[in-house]
Amino acid sequence: MISIDEAIEKGYLEKRVVYLKPIGRKTGMVNDEKHVAYFKMDGASDRYCLKVDEHTQKVVNPFTKDGEMEYFSQILGEDLNPYKKNNEFWGSFNVTITKTPELMKIGKKFDLSNPRENLEYKVLKTWKKEISNDWDSRFNGQFRYAFVNENYEEEKAISETQFLIEIGEALGKLQGNNDKMRDFINIYYMNKSKNVSIPQEADTKFLIGELKKIVDVDKEGFISLFKDKAYNTKVLIAKAINKGVVLKQGVGTYIINGVDTKYSYGELIAQMKHWEQKPDDPIYAKIIAVTKQKDKAKVED
Repeated sequence: MISIDEAIEKGYLEKRVVYLKPIGRKTGMVNDEKHVAYFKMDGASDRYCLKVDEHTQKVVNPFTKDGEMEYFSQILGEDLNPYKKNNEFWGSFNVTITKTPELMKIGKKFDLSNPRENLEYKVLKTWKKEISNDWDSRFNGQFRYAFVNENYEEEKAISETQFLIEIGEALGKLQGNNDKMRDFINIYYMNKSKNVSIPQEADTKFLIGELKKIVDVDKEGFISLFKDKAYNTKVLIAKAINKGVVLKQGVGTYIINGVDTKYSYGELIAQMKHWEQKPDDPIYAKIIAVTKQKDKAKVED
Protein backbone atom coordinates (compact mmCIF):
# COMPACT_ATOMS: atom_id res chain seq x y z
CA MET A 1 0.00 0.00 0.00
CA ILE A 2 1.38 3.40 -0.93
CA SER A 3 2.11 5.99 1.73
CA ILE A 4 0.29 9.28 2.31
CA ASP A 5 3.21 11.16 0.76
CA GLU A 6 3.12 8.94 -2.33
CA ALA A 7 -0.66 9.41 -2.60
CA ILE A 8 -0.17 13.18 -2.48
CA GLU A 9 2.55 12.95 -5.13
CA LYS A 10 0.22 10.94 -7.40
CA GLY A 11 -2.58 13.48 -6.85
CA TYR A 12 -4.92 11.10 -5.02
CA LEU A 13 -4.68 13.25 -1.89
CA GLU A 14 -3.78 16.91 -1.43
CA LYS A 15 -1.68 18.68 1.14
CA ARG A 16 -4.22 21.38 1.96
CA VAL A 17 -7.29 22.11 4.05
CA VAL A 18 -10.63 23.40 2.76
CA TYR A 19 -13.83 24.42 4.50
CA LEU A 20 -17.38 23.94 3.29
CA LYS A 21 -19.39 27.05 4.15
CA PRO A 22 -23.11 27.74 3.76
CA ILE A 23 -24.10 30.50 1.35
CA GLY A 24 -26.56 32.78 3.07
CA ARG A 25 -28.74 34.84 0.76
CA LYS A 26 -30.75 37.68 2.23
CA THR A 27 -33.67 37.04 -0.07
CA GLY A 28 -35.81 34.61 1.92
CA MET A 29 -38.25 35.06 4.79
CA VAL A 30 -35.40 35.19 7.35
CA ASN A 31 -32.71 37.75 6.49
CA ASP A 32 -31.09 38.20 9.90
CA GLU A 33 -27.86 36.18 10.02
CA LYS A 34 -28.23 35.81 13.80
CA HIS A 35 -31.72 34.32 13.52
CA VAL A 36 -32.06 30.66 14.49
CA ALA A 37 -33.69 29.91 11.14
CA TYR A 38 -31.26 31.83 8.92
CA PHE A 39 -30.16 29.51 6.08
CA LYS A 40 -31.97 26.69 7.90
CA MET A 41 -32.99 25.81 11.46
CA ASP A 42 -30.19 25.17 13.96
CA GLY A 43 -29.53 21.45 14.14
CA ALA A 44 -31.01 20.73 10.70
CA SER A 45 -28.82 18.72 8.34
CA ASP A 46 -28.14 18.10 4.67
CA ARG A 47 -26.91 14.65 3.64
CA TYR A 48 -24.99 14.16 0.42
CA CYS A 49 -24.36 10.75 -1.07
CA LEU A 50 -22.77 10.12 -4.47
CA LYS A 51 -24.69 12.23 -7.02
CA VAL A 52 -26.82 10.58 -9.69
CA ASP A 53 -26.49 12.21 -13.11
CA GLU A 54 -29.81 13.77 -14.16
CA HIS A 55 -29.42 12.69 -17.80
CA THR A 56 -27.82 9.23 -17.63
CA GLN A 57 -29.36 8.26 -14.29
CA LYS A 58 -26.00 6.79 -13.34
CA VAL A 59 -23.94 7.74 -10.30
CA VAL A 60 -21.19 10.27 -10.96
CA ASN A 61 -17.73 8.76 -10.65
CA PRO A 62 -15.82 10.83 -8.04
CA PHE A 63 -12.47 9.44 -9.21
CA THR A 64 -10.72 11.23 -12.06
CA LYS A 65 -7.17 9.78 -12.00
CA ASP A 66 -5.84 6.35 -12.97
CA GLY A 67 -5.36 4.20 -9.90
CA GLU A 68 -7.33 6.54 -7.66
CA MET A 69 -10.28 4.20 -7.05
CA GLU A 70 -7.92 1.31 -6.30
CA TYR A 71 -6.02 3.44 -3.78
CA PHE A 72 -9.12 4.46 -1.84
CA SER A 73 -10.47 0.90 -1.96
CA GLN A 74 -7.25 -0.39 -0.42
CA ILE A 75 -6.88 2.34 2.21
CA LEU A 76 -10.52 1.99 3.35
CA GLY A 77 -10.73 -1.79 2.92
CA GLU A 78 -13.86 -1.53 0.77
CA ASP A 79 -14.83 -1.93 -2.88
CA LEU A 80 -15.32 1.65 -4.06
CA ASN A 81 -16.30 0.89 -7.65
CA PRO A 82 -19.21 3.34 -8.14
CA TYR A 83 -20.59 1.32 -11.05
CA LYS A 84 -20.85 -1.96 -9.15
CA LYS A 85 -24.51 -2.95 -8.72
CA ASN A 86 -25.80 -2.85 -5.16
CA ASN A 87 -22.48 -1.57 -3.87
CA GLU A 88 -22.88 -1.69 -0.10
CA PHE A 89 -20.26 0.99 0.53
CA TRP A 90 -21.85 3.62 -1.68
CA GLY A 91 -25.31 2.56 -0.58
CA SER A 92 -24.58 3.77 2.94
CA PHE A 93 -21.86 6.40 2.45
CA ASN A 94 -22.93 10.01 2.89
CA VAL A 95 -21.59 13.34 4.09
CA THR A 96 -23.72 15.05 6.73
CA ILE A 97 -23.63 18.84 7.07
CA THR A 98 -25.37 20.02 10.24
CA LYS A 99 -26.15 23.68 10.85
CA THR A 100 -24.31 24.94 13.91
CA PRO A 101 -22.92 28.39 14.83
CA GLU A 102 -19.46 27.01 14.00
CA LEU A 103 -20.60 25.88 10.54
CA MET A 104 -22.08 29.30 9.77
CA LYS A 105 -18.98 31.15 10.96
CA ILE A 106 -16.11 28.87 9.96
CA GLY A 107 -17.52 26.02 7.88
CA LYS A 108 -16.95 22.27 7.95
CA LYS A 109 -13.27 21.37 7.77
CA PHE A 110 -11.85 18.84 5.32
CA ASP A 111 -8.18 17.84 5.55
CA LEU A 112 -7.49 16.64 2.02
CA SER A 113 -4.42 14.69 3.12
CA ASN A 114 -6.78 12.48 5.16
CA PRO A 115 -8.20 9.72 2.89
CA ARG A 116 -11.64 9.63 4.52
CA GLU A 117 -12.08 13.42 4.47
CA ASN A 118 -10.69 13.60 0.94
CA LEU A 119 -13.26 11.04 -0.19
CA GLU A 120 -16.04 13.09 1.44
CA TYR A 121 -14.70 16.13 -0.42
CA LYS A 122 -14.77 14.22 -3.72
CA VAL A 123 -18.37 13.14 -3.11
CA LEU A 124 -19.46 16.70 -2.34
CA LYS A 125 -17.80 17.89 -5.56
CA THR A 126 -20.16 15.66 -7.57
CA TRP A 127 -22.97 18.04 -6.53
CA LYS A 128 -21.93 20.73 -8.98
CA LYS A 129 -25.24 22.61 -8.95
CA GLU A 130 -25.45 22.82 -5.17
CA ILE A 131 -21.82 23.25 -4.13
CA SER A 132 -19.46 25.82 -5.62
CA ASN A 133 -15.80 24.91 -6.04
CA ASP A 134 -14.68 28.27 -4.66
CA TRP A 135 -16.02 31.09 -2.53
CA ASP A 136 -15.64 33.82 -5.15
CA SER A 137 -18.03 31.96 -7.49
CA ARG A 138 -20.69 31.29 -4.85
CA PHE A 139 -23.28 33.60 -6.39
CA ASN A 140 -22.77 32.34 -9.97
CA GLY A 141 -25.64 29.89 -9.62
CA GLN A 142 -28.09 28.53 -7.09
CA PHE A 143 -25.39 27.13 -4.82
CA ARG A 144 -26.16 26.29 -1.19
CA TYR A 145 -22.56 25.76 -0.10
CA ALA A 146 -19.09 26.70 -1.32
CA PHE A 147 -15.60 25.43 -0.64
CA VAL A 148 -13.12 27.89 0.83
CA ASN A 149 -9.36 27.36 0.98
CA GLU A 150 -7.87 27.51 4.47
CA ASN A 151 -5.73 30.53 3.56
CA TYR A 152 -8.42 32.22 1.48
CA GLU A 153 -8.36 35.59 3.27
CA GLU A 154 -4.56 35.77 3.18
CA GLU A 155 -4.43 34.70 -0.47
CA LYS A 156 -7.16 37.18 -1.36
CA ALA A 157 -5.32 40.03 0.37
CA ILE A 158 -2.10 39.16 -1.47
CA SER A 159 -3.96 38.91 -4.78
CA GLU A 160 -5.71 42.24 -4.26
CA THR A 161 -2.43 43.93 -3.31
CA GLN A 162 -0.72 42.53 -6.41
CA PHE A 163 -3.68 43.67 -8.50
CA LEU A 164 -3.39 47.22 -7.18
CA ILE A 165 0.34 47.18 -7.86
CA GLU A 166 -0.35 46.13 -11.47
CA ILE A 167 -2.85 48.96 -11.87
CA GLY A 168 -0.36 51.47 -10.46
CA GLU A 169 2.35 50.25 -12.84
CA ALA A 170 -0.05 50.44 -15.79
CA LEU A 171 -1.10 53.99 -14.90
CA GLY A 172 2.55 54.95 -14.57
CA LYS A 173 3.26 53.73 -18.09
CA LEU A 174 0.29 55.63 -19.54
CA GLN A 175 0.56 58.92 -17.64
CA GLY A 176 3.00 61.44 -19.02
CA ASN A 177 2.06 60.65 -22.60
CA ASN A 178 -1.18 62.23 -23.75
CA ASP A 179 -1.32 60.18 -26.95
CA LYS A 180 -1.06 56.90 -25.00
CA MET A 181 -3.71 57.99 -22.51
CA ARG A 182 -6.09 59.17 -25.24
CA ASP A 183 -5.63 55.94 -27.22
CA PHE A 184 -6.24 53.81 -24.12
CA ILE A 185 -9.42 55.66 -23.16
CA ASN A 186 -10.82 55.53 -26.69
CA ILE A 187 -10.08 51.81 -26.95
CA TYR A 188 -11.66 51.13 -23.56
CA TYR A 189 -14.93 52.74 -24.64
CA MET A 190 -14.84 50.94 -28.01
CA ASN A 191 -14.53 47.65 -26.13
CA LYS A 192 -17.60 48.64 -24.13
CA SER A 193 -19.45 49.60 -27.35
CA LYS A 194 -19.88 53.14 -26.07
CA ASN A 195 -20.04 55.99 -28.56
CA VAL A 196 -17.39 58.08 -26.76
CA SER A 197 -14.44 59.77 -28.45
CA ILE A 198 -11.76 61.73 -26.61
CA PRO A 199 -10.85 64.91 -28.54
CA GLN A 200 -7.32 65.31 -29.87
CA GLU A 201 -6.88 68.54 -27.94
CA ALA A 202 -7.80 67.02 -24.54
CA ASP A 203 -5.27 68.14 -21.93
CA THR A 204 -3.28 66.04 -19.46
CA LYS A 205 -5.48 66.80 -16.46
CA PHE A 206 -8.62 65.74 -18.33
CA LEU A 207 -7.02 62.51 -19.60
CA ILE A 208 -5.71 61.52 -16.17
CA GLY A 209 -9.16 62.19 -14.74
CA GLU A 210 -10.76 59.91 -17.36
CA LEU A 211 -8.27 57.13 -16.62
CA LYS A 212 -9.01 57.35 -12.90
CA LYS A 213 -12.75 57.19 -13.60
CA ILE A 214 -12.22 53.93 -15.49
CA VAL A 215 -10.09 52.49 -12.67
CA ASP A 216 -12.67 53.51 -10.04
CA VAL A 217 -15.56 51.72 -11.74
CA ASP A 218 -13.85 48.87 -13.61
CA LYS A 219 -10.44 47.83 -12.29
CA GLU A 220 -10.68 44.41 -13.94
CA GLY A 221 -11.59 45.93 -17.31
CA PHE A 222 -8.76 48.44 -17.04
CA ILE A 223 -6.01 45.89 -16.38
CA SER A 224 -7.51 43.40 -18.84
CA LEU A 225 -7.28 45.95 -21.65
CA PHE A 226 -3.76 46.95 -20.64
CA LYS A 227 -2.69 43.28 -20.95
CA ASP A 228 -4.75 42.64 -24.10
CA LYS A 229 -2.65 40.85 -26.74
CA ALA A 230 -4.57 42.73 -29.44
CA TYR A 231 -3.90 46.10 -27.79
CA ASN A 232 -1.52 47.40 -30.47
CA THR A 233 -4.04 46.47 -33.16
CA LYS A 234 -6.70 48.37 -31.25
CA VAL A 235 -4.38 51.38 -31.00
CA LEU A 236 -3.99 51.32 -34.77
CA ILE A 237 -7.77 51.21 -35.20
CA ALA A 238 -8.23 54.17 -32.83
CA LYS A 239 -5.68 56.18 -34.79
CA ALA A 240 -7.25 55.16 -38.11
CA ILE A 241 -10.62 56.39 -36.86
CA ASN A 242 -9.07 59.65 -35.71
CA LYS A 243 -7.51 60.15 -39.17
CA GLY A 244 -10.70 59.18 -40.97
CA VAL A 245 -9.34 56.19 -42.85
CA VAL A 246 -11.70 54.03 -40.79
CA LEU A 247 -15.21 55.36 -40.31
CA LYS A 248 -17.43 54.55 -37.36
CA GLN A 249 -21.18 54.31 -37.91
CA GLY A 250 -23.36 54.34 -34.82
CA VAL A 251 -22.12 52.42 -31.81
CA GLY A 252 -20.68 49.23 -33.29
CA THR A 253 -20.27 49.40 -37.09
CA TYR A 254 -17.03 50.27 -38.88
CA ILE A 255 -16.13 50.93 -42.53
CA ILE A 256 -12.65 50.99 -44.05
CA ASN A 257 -12.15 53.45 -46.88
CA GLY A 258 -11.83 51.46 -50.09
CA VAL A 259 -13.56 48.35 -48.70
CA ASP A 260 -17.27 47.66 -49.17
CA THR A 261 -17.57 45.41 -46.11
CA LYS A 262 -19.10 46.65 -42.87
CA TYR A 263 -17.39 45.34 -39.77
CA SER A 264 -18.26 44.87 -36.13
CA TYR A 265 -15.47 45.90 -33.77
CA GLY A 266 -14.38 42.28 -33.32
CA GLU A 267 -14.43 41.67 -37.07
CA LEU A 268 -12.40 44.82 -37.68
CA ILE A 269 -9.75 43.64 -35.20
CA ALA A 270 -9.61 40.25 -36.95
CA GLN A 271 -9.25 41.94 -40.36
CA MET A 272 -6.43 44.17 -39.12
CA LYS A 273 -4.60 41.23 -37.56
CA HIS A 274 -4.95 39.35 -40.85
CA TRP A 275 -3.37 42.29 -42.67
CA GLU A 276 -0.57 42.41 -40.11
CA GLN A 277 0.58 39.13 -41.65
CA LYS A 278 0.40 40.74 -45.12
CA PRO A 279 1.75 44.28 -44.54
CA ASP A 280 2.14 44.88 -48.31
CA ASP A 281 -1.63 44.84 -48.84
CA PRO A 282 -2.38 48.25 -50.44
CA ILE A 283 -5.32 49.06 -48.15
CA TYR A 284 -3.40 48.15 -45.00
CA ALA A 285 -0.34 50.03 -46.24
CA LYS A 286 -2.56 53.10 -46.74
CA ILE A 287 -3.93 52.78 -43.19
CA ILE A 288 -0.40 52.62 -41.78
CA ALA A 289 0.76 55.59 -43.86
CA VAL A 290 -2.21 57.76 -42.91
CA THR A 291 -1.99 56.99 -39.18
CA LYS A 292 1.65 58.07 -39.20
CA GLN A 293 0.77 61.49 -40.58
CA LYS A 294 1.22 64.23 -38.01
CA ASP A 295 -1.42 66.53 -39.42
CA LYS A 296 -5.11 66.21 -38.54
CA ALA A 297 -6.41 66.13 -42.10
CA LYS A 298 -9.15 63.60 -42.77
CA VAL A 299 -8.76 61.14 -45.65
CA GLU A 300 -11.00 61.70 -48.64
CA ASP A 301 -13.18 58.82 -49.83
